[in-house]
Amino acid sequence: MRKFGLQLFTVRDSLSKDLAGTLKQVAAAGYTGIEIFGPFGTQIYQQHRPLLAELHLSVLGGHILLDTVQDEARLTQTVREYAEMGAKHLALAWLQPELRGGLESYRKVAALCNRAGEIAKAHGVAFAYHNHDFEFKLVEDGRTAHQVLLDESDPANLKVELDAFWVQKAGLDPVQVLNRLGSRVSILHAKDMTRDDKRTFEIVGDGQLDFTALFAAADKIGVDWYVVEQDECPQGELESIRKSYQNIVQRGWK
Repeated sequence: MRKFGLQLFTVRDSLSKDLAGTLKQVAAAGYTGIEIFGPFGTQIYQQHRPLLAELHLSVLGGHILLDTVQDEARLTQTVREYAEMGAKHLALAWLQPELRGGLESYRKVAALCNRAGEIAKAHGVAFAYHNHDFEFKLVEDGRTAHQVLLDESDPANLKVELDAFWVQKAGLDPVQVLNRLGSRVSILHAKDMTRDDKRTFEIVGDGQLDFTALFAAADKIGVDWYVVEQDECPQGELESIRKSYQNIVQRGWK
């Protein structure tokens, strides 16, 4: 049975208004894991551990930014906190535009991620890179930025958190990319795209992505968690996560 979690960035506004109530609704919708981020990071576990246990919600992983990756002491402390929570995953969420300078910039990021992966691995946590669409543009040597990141790091240290929406947004087939990356993918972000020309965010299962094929391919390579995420929610945060999970169950994807 596939494990479905929710990236809490999806319900960030709801969390700001009622954190405990939102966590209860995440669990009630059917999700069994949460991926934490930024202002709703490790303190969610520290402050709401009994509630998470009551709701049977595990912290599966989280997102951090490059400033944490660059600070080894801060990164080590963060990794320790994730390990204490029982989380097995940690990912670099994204690169700000000013950090996307070309081949040498991505090589430096790859080296930082490789070191982060060494530190995380020592604590039983897998470190991954979470993509958007810009990483699939070519850099000076003819490779994509995403390929540079992977080529210039050890597969044992840097995994891939593949965001299917952004792969499709880049004009690629997410199933083909998943098959090519193979066991390097540790988490699949299930994020759907509207069928119109806007190609924006949609309820999972109501858009154009072929999740039947995606999930089958992910199963074969041993993806650990399937994480629903929406950068923007078409029907409001809580209703969107409920409908996404309903589609997952009704279409036999669970």
